[in-house]
This record gives sequence, structure tokens and C-alpha cells, in this order.
Amino acid sequence: MMRALFSGVSGLRNHQIQMDVIGNNIANVNTVGFKSSRALFQELLSQTLKTASGPAEGKGGTNPQQVGLGMRISSIDNIFTQGNLMSTERKTDLGIQGSGFFILSDGESKYYTRAGSFDFDKEGNLVNLSNGYKVQGYMADDKGELGKVLEDINIDFQQRLPASATTQASFVGNLNSEVEPTYAASTTLLTKLFDKYGNPMNLHIGDTITFSGSVGGTDLSTVTDNSYTITENSSLSDLAYALQTAIREASGGSETVMVKDDGSLQVTAGSAAITGLKMECSGKTEFNSFGNIGDIAADSQGSTEKSRSADYTTFVTTYDSLGTARIMTFLFTKDTEPGVSNTWNWQAIVPYNEANPPTGDTGSLTFNPDGSLASVSTTQITFDPDGANVGADEMKVYLNFGTINKFNGITQFASDFSATLKDQNGYPSGSLDDIAIDNAGVITGIFTNGINKTLAQVALADFPNPEGLSKVGDNFYQQTLNSGSAQIGAPGTGTRGIISPSSLEMSNVDLAKSFTEIIIAQRGFQVNARVITAADQILQELVNIKR
Repeated sequence: MMRALFSGVSGLRNHQIQMDVIGNNIANVNTVGFKSSRALFQELLSQTLKTASGPAEGKGGTNPQQVGLGMRISSIDNIFTQGNLMSTERKTDLGIQGSGFFILSDGESKYYTRAGSFDFDKEGNLVNLSNGYKVQGYMADDKGELGKVLEDINIDFQQRLPASATTQASFVGNLNSEVEPTYAASTTLLTKLFDKYGNPMNLHIGDTITFSGSVGGTDLSTVTDNSYTITENSSLSDLAYALQTAIREASGGSETVMVKDDGSLQVTAGSAAITGLKMECSGKTEFNSFGNIGDIAADSQGSTEKSRSADYTTFVTTYDSLGTARIMTFLFTKDTEPGVSNTWNWQAIVPYNEANPPTGDTGSLTFNPDGSLASVSTTQITFDPDGANVGADEMKVYLNFGTINKFNGITQFASDFSATLKDQNGYPSGSLDDIAIDNAGVITGIFTNGINKTLAQVALADFPNPEGLSKVGDNFYQQTLNSGSAQIGAPGTGTRGIISPSSLEMSNVDLAKSFTEIIIAQRGFQVNARVITAADQILQELVNIKR
């Protein structure tokens, strides 16, 4: 009779523990990151009344006779199924989709949690809101490259991003293969002038054009205004006027120089003949060919070669080492020289120090019959930027017009012009304005200059046996001998899940299942109580026999 009492008592005690586990689950139904538990039972030792016997001497074997001595808790397991993710409006609220735990530190020990309610303290530390423990991860260096040492995540919200000079500019889009030549007009700037075939004359601000020849026997070299220095706003009509002034000064007559519709300069001689008339600029082959007018009889006309302006223009904003924007104007002109096909010449008008003219500011692009890029003649422009920021470094900009034999850059099709800047890598200085966190846990700084830079990455830890972790309160776990060592790394790598920013993982408690378990535990408790009551009544009957 005593065995029944003891079995009933063990049943009461352990069903009470089961009820405690269920009650704790229900209490935490709305606890962020909570993982439910379950209590499992196993029987205690059994008392053997008779052992088993084998068949012998014509008799069959007998089974053992045993009486159980009750039950006990075999395990209380943590159930690490995925909880639902609840969207929040806080960018530092983080949920985990899949396996893994956030890692926090109090300066001495590490703790693990699924509850990602974090925020930054006044010193820029990413901390747990309930106790201030610091979130662990990987910090990025000045170049935005993540380190490999696990440490406190700390963001300096007062940081500034220094300016970075443009060193690379990529282009994309189309040049219209059916374009007709565009001839220069009187207003066309000399720095944007092309020859009759579309080759850039490559004239720069500060270049001097000299006039030579003679008018009525007077050499132009003897007159006061026998040259013209190019300024920022010098146009073709300005050059015509300067040449006209020099001729008239030599002759004392009324000769005229005008700009024609085809971009040539037409010289009309007076009563004196003009011989060997030339316009020359040192080192400018295309311009010198254009300006070779030759002999003009009295009361006759002579002219330069035709000149062209750009068929297409696009603008590129770059930045110098001090962060000042430098606008580069790219002029594209289709080459019409006999024997040349599918070739475009380009010239870049860049802001520069007049004492140091740019190099590499002209070039050509050749295309295949299918419109893809075939070759590029020049790939780097070098110039000394002018303007207010005198201390800016010399700029060297690599030009990427696309991959040879591919269509990923500039193309030439019979369609509208669309060539433009795809991207460039320079930027002015800026200050940190905001942050964003992605699924990989990468914290990106958003700066006022439009640049995004990697600042840090939240790390996750996974375990060979997460159910072996020990709960230590505050939704925290600690590693135990049976959990295995923490496998720490970036979200989305190894067995680790990904991070869901601006969300929190809710409790995985199933209320319907929990209420069912309550009924089962309650019934188990009740029937064990009945066993004790029945055993007590039987013992009472034994006592009554004596009476």
C-alpha cells in the first residue's frame, strides 16, 4: 500500500512541475524572443517481485513481475522553433529569421538572446534596452572594410566623411550613328571647335593665335594686333573680328572677315591683295590646317576650311581633393574623314589652371558594325583644377567607356543620343545623417553628401545544441558544457539565419496547445490525487479491522 502512496505523491509533485512550465509559457506569451519549454516524464525504478525464468524441463518461461515506484521529470526542454516577426518602426529593432542568437557583453561575460530590442546610448554603443549590455559585432575601418575581431558595436554619430577626389568616371548610353555633321556658328567657343572632319582643335584658354601674311606689301607681323589670346568666352566671331582688325591695321582699308554657315571664316580683300594669310597656334595641328587661308587677290574672297561644333554634348560632375564640384563638358563629334568609319572624336572641357593645360582631354571611340565598342584611344584625363580651392591636388580621372566588344558602356546605334555619365567615385565631404541595417546585419552610414559607407556588422552565434543553453533571465542564455561552443559569424553564413531589421521576434508559445496541456496536466494531477485518496481509504480499512 505504501508504494501506491509514494507513486501518487511523485505524480502530484511532477505534474505540478509540468503545470509550472506551462504556466510560465503562458505568462510569456507576449515576451519578445521568448522560447517555450516542455516538461517530459519518465518512470522511476521498479521493484521486482519475481524475476523472469526461461523454458526448462518441459515448462515454458515466465515473465518478470515488477511494480513501478512512481515517476519523475526526465527533461525540461527549450523549444527553439521560429517565432513570428512583428514589424516595428524602429530601425534598431532586430529580429532573427532562422537559427542564431545575438551576442551581448557586460564587459566580462557573453550572453545570447533572440530578443533584438536595441538602441544606441549617448556614447554611440548599440545596447540592449533592458540592461545596457553591449551588442557584439564587427567594426569597419576608414575604408568601410569590416574587421574580423568581435567587439562592441560603437558608432560615432558626429563623424564626418572627408572629401574624395574623382579618379574614375564611367559612361553609358548611345551615340546616334545617323547624325548629320553640325557646323560651327559664330557663337561657337574656340575651345569647343572641331575641324571639318570632326577632329578636336584642342584649343585651350590662354592659347595665343598669331596672324601672318601680308596685305598690300605690309607684313602682319609689324602691326600691333597681330595675335589673339583665347579667353573663356572667346567665340569664332571673336576670332574673325581679331583677324579683321589685324588686316585692316596693315592695309588701312575696309576688309571684312565673317563666319559662314559651314563654320569657315570668309575674308574679303579690298583694293590690296593679301598673300600667305595664315592663323596659327603652336602645337595645334588641326587648327593650323583650318587657318591656312593663303593668297587672296584684290577685291576677291578667300576662306578657311570648314569647322564643326559638337554633334552631342554631355556634362559630368566630378570632385577635386577638397570636395569642390568640377564640371567636365564632354563633346562628341562623328568623324567624317574619308576612309574612316564608325569613329567618334571627343573632347573634354575641364576647369584648369591656365599655367598648366590639361592632358588626355581629347580622344576617339571606334565601334564595331554591330554597334558595340571596338577601341578607345584615350582613357585618362589629367588636369590641375582652378577656382577658389587653390590647394586642391592635380586630378587624374580614368575614363571607362565600356568593355571592348560589349554593349555595357557607350554604343553606336541608329537611335537617339543618350550617352551620359553612369557613375563616378568622387564626392564632397559630409557628416553622418542616418543609419540603415540590412539582412546581413550590416550597419550602413548615410552621409549628407549622398555617400553610404559600411560602419559595422551585427554578429550572430549558433550552437551545436542550442537546447543545451542555460536561461539566466532577461531573455538571456549562457553557454553550457552541453550546448557546445558558440559558432560566431556574420548573419546568413554557416548555419546562422538572417536579420530582419525594424522587427522583433515574438514568443513562440502556442496558446491552443498550452491550454490543452493544462487540461492534461490537471487531469494527471487529479487522478494521482485519487490514487492517494484510495490508498488512504484502504489503509483506513486495515486500521478498522483491528477495531
